[in-house]
Amino acid sequence: MATALNTLLSTLDLELSESLRRVGPDYVSECVSDVSLPHRMIAPSSTATIAMSAGVDADAQRIFQALTVPEYLEAWIALPGAAHGEVVASPEENGYRLHQCIAGRVALHITGAFLFCHQRKMRLVWRKANGTFQNRSVVDFRIRGNFGSSVLELRHMELDSTEEIAWHRELWRGSLERLASLLRSA
Repeated sequence: MATALNTLLSTLDLELSESLRRVGPDYVSECVSDVSLPHRMIAPSSTATIAMSAGVDADAQRIFQALTVPEYLEAWIALPGAAHGEVVASPEENGYRLHQCIAGRVALHITGAFLFCHQRKMRLVWRKANGTFQNRSVVDFRIRGNFGSSVLELRHMELDSTEEIAWHRELWRGSLERLASLLRSA
């Protein structure tokens, strides 16, 4: 399949960029995929996907709760630029809302609305709003394994600018590392 993809990409004169990183005994691997012309930034009409996975020392039920219960989200979501205690989560119909509060004011809010939510697989519409700027994308979580050692896979799709890709890459890298650390120490 990889050969077929490479052939297709070279035929279309496109490139697929990937990176992989390993962090200590737990890992967060990452692949940012975008289809764009060689040596160019992502075109405004293009979208990209961030894919990451993290080894988590917890069973599927505990990970599911961490991904879906607002009080647990506050403990592990690492919004870029947010200090500890600045992220507040609240329930929404069919999802949750995250607020970054600075000096008592909401500087950023994100709404996650579940399209489907099963214990091992969920998809949500992710809406990030900062003042007048709003961005809509899609996030998939998949939990593999069980019995105290699982892999959490994340795919964040339909990101439409290099700034959003960089911001969300930092968000998910820090958040998955924090989640793995919290569940390891619990």
